[in-house]
Amino acid sequence: MTYRFPLQKVLDLKEKEKQQAQQELGLSLKKQQDIELEINGWLQKREAVQQNHQERKEFKVAELHEHQRYMEFLEQQILRLQRRLHLSSKEVEKRQTVLMEKSKDEKVWQQWKQNQFVEFRQQQLKQEQEMLDELATTRYFRQQKMQ
Repeated sequence: MTYRFPLQKVLDLKEKEKQQAQQELGLSLKKQQDIELEINGWLQKREAVQQNHQERKEFKVAELHEHQRYMEFLEQQILRLQRRLHLSSKEVEKRQTVLMEKSKDEKVWQQWKQNQFVEFRQQQLKQEQEMLDELATTRYFRQQKMQ
């Protein structure tokens, strides 16, 4: 007789929920990483523009104004991305919490399944032992009758 966990479908659902939470966390982490890379790109642009500006010795007024506008644009882009990064970090934290909850839930169900199996196996062993005891008793009485 093989063991079949009566709530296997629930356990399967819990496993799928955990897998989905893992995928969602992975996507959130990827999004966060992409934003960080984009911020780094803008920071490098800003650094290059500042360095280029400092190396030049002469400027026209129009060039100074254009440089100032471009620097403001770069700062706005960096700030916008930093806000997105902050929101993305919050999302990652939320996804991590959900994953932890789903993992705990699945672990509880797995443990319950394991406990049910242990009980089932103990019951099987007990029945086998009772059958062996009965066979031994029957054999003993048969041998006693023959003597």
